[in-house]
Amino acid sequence: MIRRGRAASRWIHLTPLILLLSALFVAGCNFTSPVTEGWKSISATEGLDNIPGKEKWKKVTYRVTLQNVSGETQEVEWVEPVLKSNLLLNDPDRSLRTELVQTVENNGRLVIENVIEFDAKNVNLGSSQNVEFMLVKLKGRDEPIEVNV
Repeated sequence: MIRRGRAASRWIHLTPLILLLSALFVAGCNFTSPVTEGWKSISATEGLDNIPGKEKWKKVTYRVTLQNVSGETQEVEWVEPVLKSNLLLNDPDRSLRTELVQTVENNGRLVIENVIEFDAKNVNLGSSQNVEFMLVKLKGRDEPIEVNV
């Protein structure tokens, strides 16, 4: 009987910890991308590499796929990634905006791919997920929308 009591006692103490860890895991997972003014992120990939022949320079390569779920066709004028890091610390006037005029049907997708080369001196980068969200400027709107990546 003593053994059974000790085993039960361990489970009683471990159960709240297991439940807490499970809740934190589920809360940290993004199962579906939030919809922002008719757009949502379908996928995002990112890579960080050294640039051969350029000491202390690196490049971030990213690919983001956005989906138009607004219910209507929309015309995109430009897109621009917003970064979590201070990647452009050494070049603050540089624009990451990509001008494009592309019509995206309802439920259609917009794929944005780019490479950003930068001087890595004093720049703090995460190991992944340096692109936080994309600014998407739609024709006929004054302000771009922010789509989480």
